[in-house]
Amino acid sequence: MRMRSMSVAALLAAALLFSGAPAGAAGVTGAAPWTGAWSTSPQRETGVTFADQTLRMLVHPTLGGSSVRIRLANTFGAADVTFDAVRVSRAARSGAADLVDGTTRTVTFRGRERVTVRTGTQVWSDPVPLAVAYGQDLAVDLFVTAGGDAAAITGHDAAQGTQFVAAGNQAGGGSAAFTGTVNSWFWLAGVDVRPAPAVAGSIVALGDSITDGAYTTWNGNDRWTDVLAARLQELPARRQHGVLNQGIGGNQILTDRTDCCGNGTSIAAVRREKDDVRGQTRAKYLILADGINDIGYHANGDALIAGISTIAENARRQGIRVIGATITPYGCDGGCFGAEQEATRQQVNAWIRSSPLFHGVADFDAVLRDPQNPSRVRAEYQADPLHPNIAGQRAMAESIDLRLFA
Repeated sequence: MRMRSMSVAALLAAALLFSGAPAGAAGVTGAAPWTGAWSTSPQRETGVTFADQTLRMLVHPTLGGSSVRIRLANTFGAADVTFDAVRVSRAARSGAADLVDGTTRTVTFRGRERVTVRTGTQVWSDPVPLAVAYGQDLAVDLFVTAGGDAAAITGHDAAQGTQFVAAGNQAGGGSAAFTGTVNSWFWLAGVDVRPAPAVAGSIVALGDSITDGAYTTWNGNDRWTDVLAARLQELPARRQHGVLNQGIGGNQILTDRTDCCGNGTSIAAVRREKDDVRGQTRAKYLILADGINDIGYHANGDALIAGISTIAENARRQGIRVIGATITPYGCDGGCFGAEQEATRQQVNAWIRSSPLFHGVADFDAVLRDPQNPSRVRAEYQADPLHPNIAGQRAMAESIDLRLFA
């Protein structure tokens, strides 16, 4: 087999991209550094398999750029997984399998179309010459040939939108073949772009189902993180950031959960923050919006503060500025927070508002609480007593002071 010669620099760049080395460590001289435009938190998924099938998954980047790269994760898989074909295209519209004609690109990994992702690892693709504008959905096609029928695979349970499945290798093919649907993302963990050179980096939102987008519009991309991204797009390029949603349904700061929210395991935030926060591409800020489920399971306030502190301190050591989000109300006539739990919520929120660990505060409690009954979410912002509706999600995003992201 005849091999093309490569410079030492090119070999190093390819190796860094494949190994999951720190983002921005390799790239074209003088080009804007890779920046996170979309991501999701990997979970251990059971009860679902794929064999000799193509997944077409839609994502909504929060930044535009001149090229993209794709991150695949096999964090929790029971076996190595092999993809014989990976394609990325512009999607014609949200919630549909149609592609924009002429936009499909082959995705390679160290120059090869076929890639095996070992269990417990992730890989980045080579750069893909596909420009994407802010708000333009992308369709990522994965043809799974081996490892997708394992006892456990890696995915993200709540995509809040329709994803598509076809028999055989249909990567980059027409929408007619994609007759199956699922409601989760599988193996796809991140999309980076090369944005305008002045763009500063990305903001990570670490949280639970409220951040993950429970009760938001199906295929609507109107989570509070999406609304924040839209607000940032109105600023000059030097103040724009990607917004990376690392919410997981049922998540707790201190404890793993397997009893909630579909097939996925919800790994405790203190354990997942290394990958889900510090491991994100050019993460400059963290909005830490977790803890309500800990209180629901009667966590001690001091222990919860210690867990939040650990996450914040780890992020700060990597140069990430941390914004503390207050814990929102969960009161109702029965089955919600009792007096002791409400006291814990108030204790933690008072600490968040005053702690020098935080660069700033997103006071989601103040935004959502009922002025007449502060232990409850305002009626006009409720999807249920715990979760904000779309208006509540928008109010949360609009309450964040954009001057925090200087």
